Amino acid sequence: MPKKRVEETPASDIILDDTPVHDNTLQEMKRQAAMTTPKVETKQEETPKPTHNYSNTEPVSCLRNERVIVRFVPRPSTMIQNPKHILYGGMSENAIRCYVVPRLSSTNTFVNVLTKNEKEFLEKAMGLEYNALSIYKKENNFWDDSNPQGIGRVTLHKQDNYLDLSVPTDYIKYKILLANKDYIAPSLQALEDKPKATYQFVIINENAEAKMNLGRVDTTKRCWMEYGKIEDDNYTLITLLELIEGRPVSSRVKLDYLQGKVTDYIQKNPRRFLSTVTDELLPTKVLIRKCVEVGIIGKKNDAYYLREDGSPLCEMNEESTLNNAAKYISSVKHQELKYSLEAKLKEA
Repeated sequence: MPKKRVEETPASDIILDDTPVHDNTLQEMKRQAAMTTPKVETKQEETPKPTHNYSNTEPVSCLRNERVIVRFVPRPSTMIQNPKHILYGGMSENAIRCYVVPRLSSTNTFVNVLTKNEKEFLEKAMGLEYNALSIYKKENNFWDDSNPQGIGRVTLHKQDNYLDLSVPTDYIKYKILLANKDYIAPSLQALEDKPKATYQFVIINENAEAKMNLGRVDTTKRCWMEYGKIEDDNYTLITLLELIEGRPVSSRVKLDYLQGKVTDYIQKNPRRFLSTVTDELLPTKVLIRKCVEVGIIGKKNDAYYLREDGSPLCEMNEESTLNNAAKYISSVKHQELKYSLEAKLKEA
């Protein structure tokens, strides 16, 4: 069967309609395009108005599954020394002591015992209105001890007092006690390391007390080991006692008396003894004390100086205290001075 021949029109024969488009026609086309193109409206989302003034982040719980003991700190008395006496330690068995939120002396406003996070969390946890725990409220201030609806007063007994820190009201009482820094020791460690004569109670973590007792046993062992190195050294024992007691001790005191005093301190306050006896400057302080005794070093109002020229034993802009004098003599650049003092001491 013969194939049909298909005639193709050459590309050059294709005729394009190049009839000019009038301006009116263009405008009409644009108008129709605009009518057919849908308008996309962008709506701005409205920011919801806050219902309260709390911070955007949810406050973190300040409560913890922990119980603390608030224990009376007895004070020794020359009149009453029997622990079983009803007035032992300066407080009778049935007596109470009350502590309120301290006030700032400059403005007479309450001390802020809570952090911002604690305040926000406790207001929510206790179902209180916003700012109910503000210290600046003029009326019905939560922290005023005269307000029966608030917690402005914490009552303590001579017997152990317990606070459950998972309970909001107990947590607030705990924070009020911590704010009474002159009367409440924040921990057994603080009571032992930096005891204040004004401390009346101490806050004790139930688990911390057991750990501290174990730590005290270990510390006491170390104390006896260090004591064994110096027990027959009169001058070191004298210097130790002077550093611990803060008063001079005569060089004529017998060795057995010194040993008895030092062992008493090991039993009463092992941490204090250990920190003093392991002080790296202790040997230099012993050297200074010996030099003062023989007149090589002078001492005036707790300031130490060389007698031969009156120069203070300290760096520029320092006071020549015992500690600074010991650091000065022990420094590498003053080793010649140290050797000179030791040589003069042997001659004396």
